[in-house]
Amino acid sequence: RQIEATRSRGHTLMEGVDGKPLLILDRVGEGRVAQLLSDHIWLWARGFEDGGPHSEILRRLAHWLMKEPELEEEDLRAVVEGQNLAIIRRSVEDSHPPVEVTLPSGVQKTVTLTKGIGGRARATVPAEEVGIYRLDDGNRTAVTAVGNLNPKEFGDMRASEEKLAPLASASGGGIGWLSDGLPNLRRVSADRNHSGSGWMGVVSNRDFRVASVRQTPLLPAFLVLLLGLGALVWAWRREGS
Repeated sequence: RQIEATRSRGHTLMEGVDGKPLLILDRVGEGRVAQLLSDHIWLWARGFEDGGPHSEILRRLAHWLMKEPELEEEDLRAVVEGQNLAIIRRSVEDSHPPVEVTLPSGVQKTVTLTKGIGGRARATVPAEEVGIYRLDDGNRTAVTAVGNLNPKEFGDMRASEEKLAPLASASGGGIGWLSDGLPNLRRVSADRNHSGSGWMGVVSNRDFRVASVRQTPLLPAFLVLLLGLGALVWAWRREGS
């Protein structure tokens, strides 16, 4: 069963009988509105006329209302594909403006997108520079990073003491493995070993520098004098009695 309605604004994503709107989406200010003009979507779940993707439609509809980035109708992103940078723009509009690409060196290029299916437009540029690429189509911006195919930090992934042993020895420290358990912490002086079997030391260097000293009396002088005199009078009377 379809509820008859006339669309005055928004985008029609699904049409029903006689081309009448079935699913309408719209933005109102900073909010979003979705209208499904049928109360019989449960028939898809029952397999009526071979059923339909009811759960996927409702899930994506709810996530779009919650502004999930993957479901934005207007989207701009870049994906690294081998030695190239693929620029992908998704829109509900028919036209796709050119994208301004800023290379890591600061050089700017204007790239024209080729329209594809599903509201997507795409272009590919060589990723010859290593660093941050910035995209701008006039309404949306995107940032992506292009790195080396074989970075140094992934050259040798083995856990070893060889690289850090000289530094630890020069500083008087040690190397411990978490597989052996967490070491105990001890306060040690600067002239003692900083590590041992099952423990690591926190050096107490006792190095400090006095930047300034400020003295503030606890009580005013006249009040201290009055208290002193009062104490003497009380002691004299106490002794006399």
